[in-house]
Amino acid sequence: MSNWSRLAAAASLGGAALLAPAASAAPKAKAETVIYVVRRGDTLYDLASLYLLRTSDYAAVQRRNRITNPRRMQVGAKLSIPVALLRTTPAQARVASYRGEVTATTQGRAVAIARGMSLGEGSVVATGANSSVRLELPDGSQVALPSQSRVRIDVLRHTPLTGSVERAFSLQAGRSEASVTPMKKPRDGFTIRTPLSVTAVRGTTFRVIYDAEAERAWTEVVEGVVNVSSSIDRSASVTSAAFGVKASDDGVTTPAPLLPPVAITAPGRLQDEAEVTFDLTPLPGAAKYRARLGVDAGLLDVIDEITVDQPQVSFQGVADGALFVQVSALDAEGLEGMPSTYGFSRFRHGLSLRAPVASEKAGRHWLFQWEAEGEGRHAYRFQLLRTPEGVPLVDQAGLADGRMTVTDLPDGAYYWRVQSTVIHSGRRHEKWSPIQQFRIGG
Repeated sequence: MSNWSRLAAAASLGGAALLAPAASAAPKAKAETVIYVVRRGDTLYDLASLYLLRTSDYAAVQRRNRITNPRRMQVGAKLSIPVALLRTTPAQARVASYRGEVTATTQGRAVAIARGMSLGEGSVVATGANSSVRLELPDGSQVALPSQSRVRIDVLRHTPLTGSVERAFSLQAGRSEASVTPMKKPRDGFTIRTPLSVTAVRGTTFRVIYDAEAERAWTEVVEGVVNVSSSIDRSASVTSAAFGVKASDDGVTTPAPLLPPVAITAPGRLQDEAEVTFDLTPLPGAAKYRARLGVDAGLLDVIDEITVDQPQVSFQGVADGALFVQVSALDAEGLEGMPSTYGFSRFRHGLSLRAPVASEKAGRHWLFQWEAEGEGRHAYRFQLLRTPEGVPLVDQAGLADGRMTVTDLPDGAYYWRVQSTVIHSGRRHEKWSPIQQFRIGG
């Protein structure tokens, strides 16, 4: 557990009542206490009814603080209250978005995942291949799982007396990415555990990965600072942004710098081919490259994800729209580097040309055919040339159909191409096909 989560409470209550830390360095145990500052009108019975596990627990607080009359206490007096007596109320995580095969198990039974559904303590969420899910917590913090990952919600609770919230997750397989809203209460806590490590934060963006087969866990910090401790030998490391650590049976390593962001060559070009493809600038030290597609700049809703060995990534079946791609590099140890995110436009606008065929008509008639790919009403321009760079023999615009017949062509080599024009969402898109060659005669 991090030093942050060991801090006792110091919060305001009703504007006048104050809580202060009683033992900031003490481990979280039954002896840990918080200090409550008595305000006018307080009684031990009322405090117990509002904030303790049982109303009868007032007696333990009375004995601990040597209070003579539980109905009359001096305003400003400081009460030491054991943390073990504090009432907590369960909170819920909400399924903000999901894609693909995502399963949830709650109260020991599988339930159908749905956007907006609530998940409490003990729930297990798992993703299949090419799937993802994003959980949102009441304070706006988020936990996202990419494909082939599984996480359990261990603790998700609010403490009324201190106003603090404790959130703890167990990553059982795969990867998790967390964006934690900065915490306002000293007793607030956010941890992600693996069998090898505990990562604790107070407001940051970070990733936790657990590979059971390799018996290793990684923590990579994108923003802020995290505290990573070993579940094996209690070694610990405070890790800053752009650094990562690895946990194994040998403990937690010294923070190592993450690889810098990866650049994309021509990121702003229109993605109009069958596959959405990005060429990456090779990065020294990179063993693999990872790319994710999303509908928002924060990659909260992930469409697809891919990890490759070479600096080029391609995605299939991507719908039209304004999208974002996030790319990063992985080093030989498996640590993922700092991400870079680019916006781009996707509009499928392909042209498929068929080989020219002799027409059924007598004479030298040749039929040229093509097919447009993508939404919208297309208009075409056909060009026939004797050389790739020459003046067109035929240059016909305004064609509505994907065909053109040319007559009386003598033997020889020819070149042809087609331009497609389409208006989509108020924008005009034009695209030429690659030049195709064909030959008549010997």
